[in-house]
Amino acid sequence: MNTNGTTSNPAFGSLIDGLFNRSISDIVGADYTNESPSVNIIETDDSFEIEVAAPGLSKEDFAISIEKDHLNVSAKSEETNSEISFKRKEYDFKVFSRKFRLPKTVDKETIKAKYDLGILKITVDKTPEAKEKGPRTIDID
Repeated sequence: MNTNGTTSNPAFGSLIDGLFNRSISDIVGADYTNESPSVNIIETDDSFEIEVAAPGLSKEDFAISIEKDHLNVSAKSEETNSEISFKRKEYDFKVFSRKFRLPKTVDKETIKAKYDLGILKITVDKTPEAKEKGPRTIDID
């Protein structure tokens, strides 16, 4: 070891670089995925839009329900081709479930969903009372 605390052994340095510049799946040889897909929630003047990134599924794989003040989104997919041998696999959402608390300012009767290009988009309309109203003047008596 040098006086500044570094090593002069190039083999040791390349071993350290090899460990820290690789993902955990490269090191242990296993694929780790999140338990559920990533979600974007967008608020507009009229609605909330929930985007669920779930590539590789079909719209028939999803189930969406409302229970009290919660919107439940889940998916269950059957393995379609077990003959494929992946070198690396970073997404695999065969089964997941997400729960979203709905504010009281949404209309639960008008919820719509669409699945396109790997994104499940759920639109939850706001009630008329909750929509942003433009500026107005107040008369003074």
